[in-house]
Amino acid sequence: MRRKDTLNYSEEVYPGIYRITLPLPGDRPGPVNAYLFIGENITLLDTGTARTVRNLKTAFNGFPFKFTDIDQIIITHGHIDHYGAADHIVKKSGNSVLVVAHREDVQRIETGMEVSRKVVLDFYRLIGIPDIHIRSWQLMNTAINAMADNCRVDTVLADGDTIQMGDYMGKVISTPGHSKGSICIFIENKGILFSGDHIIGHITPNAFVMLEEDEKLPVRLSQTEFYESLSKIEALKPTLVYPAHGKTITDLDMVARFYRSCFFERRDKILSILDSGEKNVYKIARKLFPEISGPRLPLDIYLAVSEVYTHIQTLESENKVHLNIRNDTLEITRVDTEN
Repeated sequence: MRRKDTLNYSEEVYPGIYRITLPLPGDRPGPVNAYLFIGENITLLDTGTARTVRNLKTAFNGFPFKFTDIDQIIITHGHIDHYGAADHIVKKSGNSVLVVAHREDVQRIETGMEVSRKVVLDFYRLIGIPDIHIRSWQLMNTAINAMADNCRVDTVLADGDTIQMGDYMGKVISTPGHSKGSICIFIENKGILFSGDHIIGHITPNAFVMLEEDEKLPVRLSQTEFYESLSKIEALKPTLVYPAHGKTITDLDMVARFYRSCFFERRDKILSILDSGEKNVYKIARKLFPEISGPRLPLDIYLAVSEVYTHIQTLESENKVHLNIRNDTLEITRVDTEN
């Protein structure tokens, strides 16, 4: 029986599975979808931010238990809108709720940082972001991080693991790209997939730069990993995809085509900007996204340079561009393919 509460926070989307929609500032990517699995092992998949705990409590009003009575929280990846309320739930439950995540996002969930602040700032300066924008980003990042409480992770997941979720058995699909430890959960006998931020119907997810503590430049190719992960999901042929933002997806092939079309369109624009003589990642990003401005500017610059740099990585891997550090600034040049 389909159920939807009066405040529109929760809705039964599949027998024994409820989508809980939690507010998030801005319209891209929009509100966060957490999923509640009722049954043998009561499970919450993602939590929203620490600021939406009250909304989460309200969503549980129609159930014969409180959110502190759930057995486990599965976190699809280590971004604050997905794990931000987990610690509050754990503490309110008397530490009886188990928190589960992929091993490669554990550090981010437990500490709020994937690498040290110095590594991040050094990279931003290397790709040419002006100091004024770096300082603005630091202030905004502090405010954003306040929307989440760091949380211990009790159980570490890996690709191919199975996990009981309510009355369903889910299979963990490792889908790095959006983050190092992004996962999807596939309920194979029902053909349904819970995609986190790896697949969203109304926007293309960001394949974020994956920094390493001991490397000046990222080693892992985020865009390459993202599309390899997408191919892995396509091979499963899910009939329904429940994303962490937006509506249920019934045509994965159409969404995948949309992603790839956007990828090549953006890649061609970056190559065109490089052909005009621009060599600086930050300046390429401002030309690629000339519309970004306003109060979200520090965040949008971070998103823009991450998008440009991860595309540059794929172009370098195909010998279409060359990277060189000169005077503590990374320069990107086109490779002359005629010689």
